[in-house]
Amino acid sequence: MGIDLGTSAVKVLAITTGGREIASGSQFYGLETPQADFVEQDADVVYRATMQVLARVLADVRMRGSEVAAIGFSSAMHGVLCVDDAGEPLSHVITWMDRRAHAIADGWRADGTGLELYATTGAPMHPMLPIAKLRWLAQNDPALFAKTHRFVGLKELVVFRWTGEWLVDHGIASATGMLDLHARAWDPRALELAGVGAERLSRPALPSTALRRFRPAVARELGLTGLTAVVLASADGPLANVGVGGVRGDVALTLGTSGAVRVLADEPILDAKARTFCYCADDTRYVVGGPTSAAGASLDWIFGLLLYEFPKGERFAHAAALAEEIEPGAQGLVVLPFFAGERAPYWNSALRGAFDALDLAHDRRTILRAAFESVIFGVYAVYDVMRELVGPAKRLLLSGGLTKAPLVRQLLADVFGVPAVQPHEQEASAFGAALLAAQAVGLVDDARTAARAAGYDEPTRPNTALAPTYGAAYAKYRRYVDAHLEQL
Repeated sequence: MGIDLGTSAVKVLAITTGGREIASGSQFYGLETPQADFVEQDADVVYRATMQVLARVLADVRMRGSEVAAIGFSSAMHGVLCVDDAGEPLSHVITWMDRRAHAIADGWRADGTGLELYATTGAPMHPMLPIAKLRWLAQNDPALFAKTHRFVGLKELVVFRWTGEWLVDHGIASATGMLDLHARAWDPRALELAGVGAERLSRPALPSTALRRFRPAVARELGLTGLTAVVLASADGPLANVGVGGVRGDVALTLGTSGAVRVLADEPILDAKARTFCYCADDTRYVVGGPTSAAGASLDWIFGLLLYEFPKGERFAHAAALAEEIEPGAQGLVVLPFFAGERAPYWNSALRGAFDALDLAHDRRTILRAAFESVIFGVYAVYDVMRELVGPAKRLLLSGGLTKAPLVRQLLADVFGVPAVQPHEQEASAFGAALLAAQAVGLVDDARTAARAAGYDEPTRPNTALAPTYGAAYAKYRRYVDAHLEQL
């Protein structure tokens, strides 16, 4: 089984060792924004949702006469939760979307500290990083900082409640900005800047770590025995790469609430300008890439402005249909969908959105077309950097809700100039977690090989005749981005 603790929902997936899905479930939970720049989650709400969905999926599995050999965990990165000495939350989770630490991160970027840390940790400096959030807590809420026994993430809390152990897999630990990428241990300089000792964090552990001793109450509630292993697995990004089954030349691309472009590597690969991340992926490999904030969340905001007459659940379909009425290039209109700053490749939390080159001849169809194209240009800008580091892609392996739309798949193929392929199993992170768990307990030899066996849809191939059009549109987009960056 794979459990993915996502930003807005938990997803649970049960598969056979051959990669066939036999049961699944999900449950949404909300984000809280108590003030500007604050984006939080209630850890107990997430935990209850996880236990409820897991119980339903376990019942479905057992109804079929099957048992669960292993459970792997995926989780969103960069969260910080303050807990007391009993492991009870003292705060809400400060999520990756939270920007309260932007002044600290910006300062470290400006004085060279960010680049110094990047050489060790592989994490570009940004307010999403827990290292910046811990420093913010120490400076702005010293009472909470002082009484916190340990600073953890959501997955660590679940594993502790199940097993009594505070462990963090190397993937999640990498994304804190405090793990030495090469030694796979907490970095003393990073801890000094954060203001914590290693004893106030979970112990870094291999993603293949399998635990079989459960607290009695959890074992009773879920019906787990020592025959079932809980495997730490990794973070949602690298697990999505595992779940899509990529090989050399494949680039994994996720477009959902946010976006990401990633490849797996056998050794750390760092960018001289710190434009991409390099995190631990599994026991031996690394994931290289970059996340974008301007994706589904930005589109939803635009849809709310232009398609308010439609129910929220119907807006995407209407937006795609209207956008397809406008020719590629969006009549020269450029949308910069940076409504909450942007991460890769600029790592600038002050960057803001804009509509550039608007004309009286444009209507909402034009704006929608430009919005879709600009989201694709955003992930292409990350790929542009990655191509310098790892070479060109042969194909894109897709995941995330936006990629289910034919318009989005065709835009990706056309802009990137390579086939865009959707795996049959779309819950890539949960699927990757399940397969990595199966590998950890010896049920499959290689998780990525097992993922490929699940199969793929027919590829969406690029329309090569549109390459000059999109090349010119992307160049114009970058000129506007650079112009806005120069004003900051």
